[in-house]
Amino acid sequence: MKLQVKLNLILFLVFIFGFAIVNLLKPHSEKSSNLEQREIMKQPEFTVERFFDGQYTRDFDNYFADNFAYRTSLVQVGSSLKELKGFPDENGVSIVVQGGDNMAGATPDKTGETGGGDSTVTAANSSQYLILKDRAFIAFKYSAAAAEKYAGALNQFRKAVGPDVRVYSLLAPSSVEFSDNKDIQKLSESQKEAFASLNKLLDPKIGQVDAYGGLAAHKDEYIYFRTDHHWSALGAYYAYAKFMESLGEQAVPLDKYKKNEIKDFLGTAYKQTLSDKLKAHPDTLVYYTPFTKYTYTMHTSTDKSFERKVVDANYAKNSSTFYAVFLGGDYAWGEIKTDNKNGKRIVVVKDSYANAFVPFLLPHYEKVYYLDPRHYKGNMVDFMKEQKITDVLFLNNSTVVKNTGLAQTLIDSMNR
Repeated sequence: MKLQVKLNLILFLVFIFGFAIVNLLKPHSEKSSNLEQREIMKQPEFTVERFFDGQYTRDFDNYFADNFAYRTSLVQVGSSLKELKGFPDENGVSIVVQGGDNMAGATPDKTGETGGGDSTVTAANSSQYLILKDRAFIAFKYSAAAAEKYAGALNQFRKAVGPDVRVYSLLAPSSVEFSDNKDIQKLSESQKEAFASLNKLLDPKIGQVDAYGGLAAHKDEYIYFRTDHHWSALGAYYAYAKFMESLGEQAVPLDKYKKNEIKDFLGTAYKQTLSDKLKAHPDTLVYYTPFTKYTYTMHTSTDKSFERKVVDANYAKNSSTFYAVFLGGDYAWGEIKTDNKNGKRIVVVKDSYANAFVPFLLPHYEKVYYLDPRHYKGNMVDFMKEQKITDVLFLNNSTVVKNTGLAQTLIDSMNR
């Protein structure tokens, strides 16, 4: 072995072992990351059961990754290098590939569910973030296999619940679909065409809600966040109005709600990319407080129950994401009892896009349920029968025509 190679190897080993020693000796006092706007993971509790099922080692890996020496500085350096690795063009569009597909993933909160984002993360589905000036988009790529599987899952459900339950499908497009930038459009496939392909596969008895059309008509309004992958409450309202149209009912005028806002919201796109461009232009989260009298009980995947509000600004303070203002975040299922006495009961089978949508349903139903199949451990069809549901709305974002994960989860939930 050449002398230079030996010296390089020795220097590399000295650096690795030296950094490990510093990491062991340096105390870690950070409880949260201001840079990433999230909590730092605490040391996991050891139990024999958690060790042998692999959960302890997985949690410890995450704990170590969150608590190494000089973490914040190194993360900042990594973020800067990541932006330099982006491919800028003459119009200022840069591409950053990062993490799991954040259209289907986020960080669990203290209850074990997620505090405002989606939760199914797979390393194979990395997200391609397209950053243009102060706004981030996630590139979309259609999968015919995903569309077929999702349509098949809904058709299976339609057959299982019988003809007395009205079933609807609402596909929520993501913000990249409505960008006018030609370079952004070249880097992302058409969600409109993808939705049309999926809808052709649906049982004709499943109502199709044209949320796409409702959003497209207002694409120049603040219907999506710049630094987060979700739609805003205004975007959710326009989708809700289209759902009411499908039911043959009138949407409640938006001015009947009390409007409030929270400034300086940095969402999932910022957390994944740590882009200085996004950090310099945070979002404003607008929320609308329901006027209908109600009680809301949230249930976790571990069978714990909590009384909550469907919209509450305090949830932004207690969570790693302001989007938790809506429903408090993502949980296995929830029950909202209103003072309406019309006998109508709906279940929204959802991802986190539905969180900002569900509060608008309160004036129309006696009971509003939501069920998140990524966390719910029971049989979804049995749930409908037990709660005497009259309407079911499947509300999921364009991830369902991008990968097969949620469709498989729905199928598993019906076959337990």
